[in-house]
Amino acid sequence: MGLKKRLLFISVTLFSYLNSNAQNEAKEVRTDTVAYSAENTQKVLEFGEYISSTIHNNDPDAFILKLNDDTFFERILRSSPSLDRNDSFVKDLVLGMKQAMTSFPNEIISEVENGSYYDFISYRYDLSSQTYYALFRMYSAETGMNYHDYRIYKEGDEIQFSDMYVYLSGEHFTETLGRMMTITMPEKKLFGLLESSENKESKELFRALLFNNKGNYVKAYEIMDGLKSDMAKEKFLLIFKALIASHIDEEKYLKSLEELINVHRDDPTIALNKIDYHIYKEEYFEAIQVINQLQNETEDDFLNYIKACVAFEDQNYDLALNFFKYTSENYPDFFEGQAGYLNTLVLMNNYPEAVEYLDFLVDEGYEKSSLIEYIVEDDEYGENILEAFSKSKDFKTWKKKKEKK
Repeated sequence: MGLKKRLLFISVTLFSYLNSNAQNEAKEVRTDTVAYSAENTQKVLEFGEYISSTIHNNDPDAFILKLNDDTFFERILRSSPSLDRNDSFVKDLVLGMKQAMTSFPNEIISEVENGSYYDFISYRYDLSSQTYYALFRMYSAETGMNYHDYRIYKEGDEIQFSDMYVYLSGEHFTETLGRMMTITMPEKKLFGLLESSENKESKELFRALLFNNKGNYVKAYEIMDGLKSDMAKEKFLLIFKALIASHIDEEKYLKSLEELINVHRDDPTIALNKIDYHIYKEEYFEAIQVINQLQNETEDDFLNYIKACVAFEDQNYDLALNFFKYTSENYPDFFEGQAGYLNTLVLMNNYPEAVEYLDFLVDEGYEKSSLIEYIVEDDEYGENILEAFSKSKDFKTWKKKKEKK
C-alpha cells in the first residue's frame, strides 16, 4: 500500500526499443501446452523452487535458462498480427528485445535486495490453456503487492516457461510487449491497421516511456494525461499512467485510478488497482471484499496480512488483531506481521499483553535492544504510534527487566 509502485519489466521494454532504434490472451500457440500428469506436476514444483533459488542466490543467468525464448517471442508476434514478422525492422526489434530480456531477472533480484519478498506460492493446471501455471508473489511495504504467474512450457523433459501473467498489468507479458512493439512501429510497417491519430500519439507514448525511465515522472504524466485517442483508454496504458502518478502525489494517483476503474469497471484483472483505490478513498469494507476475491483466485493466505493492514487503517482492531496473529503464526520470519500484532495490542490499550508479546519475541530470537529501538523511535514520517506505550509504566518495567540466560 502506498505510493511509488513499479511495474517490473517496463525498463526491459524500453531497453529493447533503444537497442533496436526504435484483454484476454490473443491466439494461443497450440504447441505451447503441457499435459497434466503426476510427473509433470512434480517437475512444476521443482521449477518453482528453482526460480526461487535463482532469485535469492542472485543468479540471473540460471533464471534465463528457464525461459524458452523461441516460444516467448512467437507469442509476442502472434499477439500483434499487424506486425510484419518478415520485415527487417521487426526482426531487428525482436533481436534487440532478445538481448534485453537477459536483464529482467536482475529487476526482480534488485527488488529482493532492497527488501521485497519474492516467493513461489502455488501452481495450477489451466484447462483452457492446456498447461500449468506457477504463481509467485512479490511484496514490499514500499511498493505493495504483485503476482507473476509463469506459463509452463516443456522442452523435451525439461520444464521451462514461455510467458508470464503479471497481475498488476492485468495481462500476459508477451501481450504487453506486443502492444509496445505495435504502437512504436512506423505506421507504414503495420499494414495500415493503426489510425493516423493513434500513430501520432504512439510517438508521444514513447516519449512518456523515456521520461519515466529517466525518473522524470511529472513530464511522463503530463504526456500520458494529454493522450486523447482510443488508445489512451487501453487498460495497460491507464495502469501505466497510474503507476507514473504514484511517484508524484496522492491526488494524481487517485485520479488515475478513478479513470482506470471507470473505463474498465467490470474487468476482474484490475483487482490490485481497485484495492489501492478503495484504501485511498477510505472505503475499507470494499477493499477487503476485493482482497477476498483475489484470495479466492490465488489461494494465497498471505493476503490475510493485507486484510489486517486494511482493518487496522479502519480502526477495526479486533479484526486486525486476528489477521495479524494468523500472519505472525504462519509467517514467523515476516516481522511486519509481528509488528502489526504488537501495534494493534498497543492501540487497543492492552499494554500488559503487549509486554507479554515482547517477551515472546525475545524468546523467538529478537534482540531486546532492537525491539526497544523499534518502539521508541519515530518512523520515516516523524511519527510514532507507539509513543504513549513507550512512556508507559508497563514498558519501562519490561525495559529494565533482565533477560533470561
